[in-house]
Parts: sequence; structure tokens; C-alpha cells
Amino acid sequence: MSLSDERNTAPPREAGTDPAPRHPALAECDVFVGRVREACANSGTQQALRRGLAKDVDEVPARTHAALLRNGLVPDAAGGATRRAYYAVAALIAARPRAERDLDTATREAASDDPAQAESQADTQVDNPADEPDGRPRFTWGTSLGAGLAQAVTRGGQEAVKEDGVESRLHLLVRQETDGLHRMLPAVLRQLGSAGLMADYGRLLYDVRRWQYDRDTTATRWLEDYYRVLRRARQTQN
Repeated sequence: MSLSDERNTAPPREAGTDPAPRHPALAECDVFVGRVREACANSGTQQALRRGLAKDVDEVPARTHAALLRNGLVPDAAGGATRRAYYAVAALIAARPRAERDLDTATREAASDDPAQAESQADTQVDNPADEPDGRPRFTWGTSLGAGLAQAVTRGGQEAVKEDGVESRLHLLVRQETDGLHRMLPAVLRQLGSAGLMADYGRLLYDVRRWQYDRDTTATRWLEDYYRVLRRARQTQN
């Protein structure tokens, strides 16, 4: 898929319409995330995956490799920065506090049982700018990290995080090379969790896999989504 394909995504949905399906390019990432969540039901596997947090693949313990490779969670063809992205996202999923893991499970079960709940969740996602011709399939790219951080700022109440701190951290994050990105991600996701939000790990994996060779496009998308969500939230509040 070319960069132009990524930018030519679905127009915003109108109220009352069915939620747009996730873009097919996210399918492989979503499958991986689902399998990691299932693997984390075993406490030993969860701890093994967590040991890879913010580490290069060559630095993780043997049991982390075993947890990811024994059951084929990481594609055999994945190498270099792509393989590191799989290890990193698996560690981020495993590192969530138990309360967050339980909330994640309950939310996904509710969404599968209640279509209205699933549609409500889809409405929090940020679609990229609309420039598809009429009649083409409409997809969502999920919730980017930038959009998630904006939601953490705008959600209100005691769980909201301070805008200045989030914005500064995002500006620093998008300037990082691959090593810096991996070092910063755990703290960024803890900030999301402190606001009662869960990252879209499938979209995150998609973005992190591309970081080494397409950082500028991904960083721009995170920034655009962050400021777009802030603007829309304030327009609604006013």
C-alpha cells in the first residue's frame, strides 16, 4: 500500500450510520494484538512478554522469545525494526496494570454483545481527511496515538491529564529516532492509562512498524490527529 492509499481514507461518518470497518491494512496487526491478549491470560506468559518493555530484540530474555515465537505470534519473515515493533507492542500490552487489562476484557466483551456499544466505540476513532470518490469502500484507521492523547486531555473530570504536559511529550516523541521512540512509548501509554483510556494497539503496531522508514508521515498524522481531536472537542463543548 502506498502513502497515497493511506491518506485516501474514509470521510467522517454521519450520525446514525453503521460504523465504518477498520482498514484491511490493520488486519494483520489486529490479529497479532488479539493473540497477545489471549496469551497474557497466562500469568507466566504475560510476565515473559512484559520483560521486553523498551528493549531491543537482542536484549530481551530467552523466555520472551519463547513466548512470542513458540506459537508463531511474530511472523517468521519479520526482521529488523519490524520485528522489534512486534516485540515492543506485545510488551506494552503485557505491561498494562491488571485493572486496565480487566477493563479491556470487559469492554471488548460488551462491544461484541452489544452492537450499540461497538458503534459508540467506533465513533471515538479519527478518520483521515476525506478525499475518496463516492462509492469507494469506507474504512477507519482506528485511533492513532495522537488522537488517544487528545482524548486524554479532553475527557474531563479527575482522569483528564494536563494539556501542556501531553503536548510537550508528543512534540518530543515525534522527533525521536527508532530507539528513542521505543524508550518513550511505555511512559506515553501509562499516561493514556492514567486517563482511563486504552491504546489502539493494532493501529500503534502499524505505525511503529513503519517508523524507521516513514517516520515523518506517521509523526505528522499523530500531530494532525491530536490537534483535530482537540478542536472538535472544544467546538462540541462550546
